[in-house]
Amino acid sequence: MAKSKKKYVMNPETLMVDVQEETRIQGWQVLVVGVAGLFLFLLFMWARVSVMKQDLPKTSILRHQNAEWNTRIDQMSQQLDRYEELLSMMEERDDRVYRSVYGLDEIPEAIRRSGFGGENRYRELEGTAVLDIARRLDQLEKRVYIQSKSFDDVSTLQRTAGDLASHIPAISPVNTDPSTYRMSSPFGYRVHPVLGYRKRHTGMDFACPPGNPIYATGDGVVVKVARERGGYGTHVEVDHGFGYKTRYAHMSRIDVTLGQRVTRGDCLGLTGRTGLVSGPHLHYEVMYRKEYVNPALYMDLTISAEDYAEMVKKPNS
Repeated sequence: MAKSKKKYVMNPETLMVDVQEETRIQGWQVLVVGVAGLFLFLLFMWARVSVMKQDLPKTSILRHQNAEWNTRIDQMSQQLDRYEELLSMMEERDDRVYRSVYGLDEIPEAIRRSGFGGENRYRELEGTAVLDIARRLDQLEKRVYIQSKSFDDVSTLQRTAGDLASHIPAISPVNTDPSTYRMSSPFGYRVHPVLGYRKRHTGMDFACPPGNPIYATGDGVVVKVARERGGYGTHVEVDHGFGYKTRYAHMSRIDVTLGQRVTRGDCLGLTGRTGLVSGPHLHYEVMYRKEYVNPALYMDLTISAEDYAEMVKKPNS
């Protein structure tokens, strides 16, 4: 039990000595109260967690913080979705419009979407919610860099390609006077006149006597001068830039040299019957981005001989 102790105190109003008793709590009583309080607290927490299914305060705080971080990660993921969508639109426009106009090959999807090689740069993030975000950010960063370099390439060409129209192979390689040639074989599949089996014909054949002038169909650089016993025989290739190349085959004479710059209407040489042929003719090919295309799509054979002659006399006009 608690012990009492008397205490004498002077009363300033009555000037009498009052006797007061103090109750002293024993140490063991303090201990009992403390243990009982702890027990009740633990009982309350147990009931809260087990019976009422509520979190502990610290757990509740951590759960709240975790929910906030998950919300932020979801917002970052949605923002990355928007950025990736915008970048994909830029990449498609770059490949289908900008690079195509200037004759540049499309950037392969494998290069655009490639990740970072080497050591595991995500080792510290394994098992965390931000692992996917980190990977997507790295890939997005690389795609942006590749796209930036592509725009640099297109910008460089744009500054130097004001005369793009003059480089496209847009005229006939021989005079359009119908009395000087005959269209002996168009672009497409045919039975080869020498080999005798069906084979794709990658150009157009202008049958004509040897000695007809052959003209460059667009501005460019002579990248091949060859004289072969078979195949194309004596022939010339011109690189017009912007993805275009032309080939002039079975010639009897070449009037240009390797590396020479030519303009539309310059004479490259004369028609002949060299190589694998059944008769004298000019075999003319147009290649766009390494693919054979129909040369007829790039010329107007109905133009008058006089207009054609005037055009090749003034190739720069």
